Amino acid sequence: MTSIKHQSGYQSLRAHRDGVIDAWHRVHFQPSRVDRYQIEGAGPESVPRLKAAFVEPLFELFLSYLETGESRYRDVYLDERLRYAPHQASPSIRREFFSEVLEEDAGVLADILGGEWQELEKTWIGLHESLREASTGDSIRLLTLGDCVMNDLRVFLIPASRALGIDLDMRELYFSALIGRELSTAQAERFLAQNPMDLIACSFFTYEGIPPYVALLRDADRLRWSGLDGRVDALVGLAADMLNRLREKTDAPFLLHDACGLPLGRWRRRLPILPPISYGRQRMLKRLNSGLAELAEATPNCLLISESEVVRREGHRACSEEIVPARIAQQAMFHTARFGSLLASHYVEALSSFRDLRKAKVLLVDFDNTLWDGVMADGQVIQHKDRQELLLKLKESGIVLVAVSKNDPKNIRWDEMVLSPDDFALKKISWDIKVKSIELTAQELDLGMDSFVFIDDSPQEREFVRSALPSVINFDATLASTWRALARLLEFPNTRDTAEARARTEMYRAQAERRKATSGSVDFESMLGDLGLVLRFGVARTEDLDRVTELVQRTNQFNTTTIRYDRSQLEEFVASAEQEIYVANLADRFGDFGLVVVVIVEREDSRVVFNSFIMSCRAMGYGVEQVALSRVMEAEGAGKEFVGVFRPSDRNDPASGLYGEAGFTQDGTETELWKLSAAKSPGVVPAWIRIEART
Repeated sequence: MTSIKHQSGYQSLRAHRDGVIDAWHRVHFQPSRVDRYQIEGAGPESVPRLKAAFVEPLFELFLSYLETGESRYRDVYLDERLRYAPHQASPSIRREFFSEVLEEDAGVLADILGGEWQELEKTWIGLHESLREASTGDSIRLLTLGDCVMNDLRVFLIPASRALGIDLDMRELYFSALIGRELSTAQAERFLAQNPMDLIACSFFTYEGIPPYVALLRDADRLRWSGLDGRVDALVGLAADMLNRLREKTDAPFLLHDACGLPLGRWRRRLPILPPISYGRQRMLKRLNSGLAELAEATPNCLLISESEVVRREGHRACSEEIVPARIAQQAMFHTARFGSLLASHYVEALSSFRDLRKAKVLLVDFDNTLWDGVMADGQVIQHKDRQELLLKLKESGIVLVAVSKNDPKNIRWDEMVLSPDDFALKKISWDIKVKSIELTAQELDLGMDSFVFIDDSPQEREFVRSALPSVINFDATLASTWRALARLLEFPNTRDTAEARARTEMYRAQAERRKATSGSVDFESMLGDLGLVLRFGVARTEDLDRVTELVQRTNQFNTTTIRYDRSQLEEFVASAEQEIYVANLADRFGDFGLVVVVIVEREDSRVVFNSFIMSCRAMGYGVEQVALSRVMEAEGAGKEFVGVFRPSDRNDPASGLYGEAGFTQDGTETELWKLSAAKSPGVVPAWIRIEART
């Protein structure tokens, strides 16, 4: 949203500041509303001081957002709206509360602005939409146990989650050594008994939440190693006890924070000549974080949130910067640091992973350029052994692996891989469109597709699946975030390191063998038509020869003769009247595949011989070969006899049907030759490909 400072309404609100604050104060703390919604901290003795500590900063945040349009003011303002609201109540009750309060607050502004209110009303409604309207996103319930760091996190995490389509119901159980509010296991247990949560975040050692940690910060520079170890072990033991008690009540994954050393003291925050953290505290934090990392590793369903990594990357002083200027925040109860916004970026990735994978039972895994770099049929590849090891761990934890690869099974060199054929419950390795393979997988395994996760490097394949099978989760194999998400899956409740989990692949394989696959129901022609495929066809030029040479030398699968012409021979063909090289580029609405087809023909009087027909594997499955073949015959002219040469190799089976599907017949005496007489026309060209001339 952009600034509206130029509007006269802003100036009127600034001029009537005190009147608005008085009226908002009365609205917010009506005794009947406070009692009805059980607003904590708003008793009769507290209400008078809340005008300066809560309502004035709230109004200044609102004006600052109108003036600048900056999201920091919006986010802090919306979070402050939650401070004296029934934040522990259900989302529907909170929406009811805000509908009441915001309508009355808007009435105050309308009375002051008169006719100018219409100019501001749309901005007001849009600003508060998240407080009054139910989200249409995926709901995730998050309980946080911590001190001010969780307040800072909430400010930025809720809007960031909403932007990703996540409706985050975030609750907080607050503790702080500064105000004598201790961490209580019993309080958390009582809350969980009444409020089931999806995730539980625990920050035991940030800021000044737990008295023993505060004392250790104070003493760190004076302690010897022996004394330090004992006190650190005691702190880790305290955290372990808390997690163990909570685990008895819930199987929700834990998000366990390590320690970062914040907050900084006044002088270390302001004087660059001083290191932000003393040597003694650095030593203590290193030892403590080592223990917390071990605790996270040993605790079932526990992810580590590394605060120490955030401050290492950004700097302690940068993390300590206040988001809101002192002129607004000096009397306020919030002191929101930049650290919260940085921490939120770690959380949204974890929340997205949970949203996408909490139902996952089956991973549908592509091969080429997913489990390795390159195309295995074309030669050597670079194996992603880390990815394969992760998939093996997931399989051993009960996740079912299914191979979904456009390939010839003979081309897969299993001996180079970490994974073996037996690690896959099903192997859908063929030239079928992958949507069809996934439909067959669902039928054979008898599982709902909302438990399927598809991992592929091709945006075209992912879009096919997204449009035809919208309940299947799509992951881009080229993104590091995909593999981080799959690693988190090991800590979600749908994975278990048990004998039953380890046997699940064999169970589903046996079940699939008992079932008969039936044909799919997807309209593949419509799906291909939606892709917007364009084939640009023409005669090869000199500037094409680098790519032509690459395809001729390296392509194994769709290569009718596997003759490896070198560049000098190809240059001769370009210059010759007896030979011709035709090429085609392929593109779709996602982008350009580049030059994907090479056809080398030789003219012999009234005959035209296809010496080589080569197509990149990235273009397979779309019917491109039939279009290109038809175009070559059209370019060579009517009244010719066409002869196709096919010499089988150990890898080029995908090209074996090229000529037969186009209406050619095999020569009875020379089995390598396929002929189409001048009196016949080639087969039907797919209608979903638009053809253009190369320019």
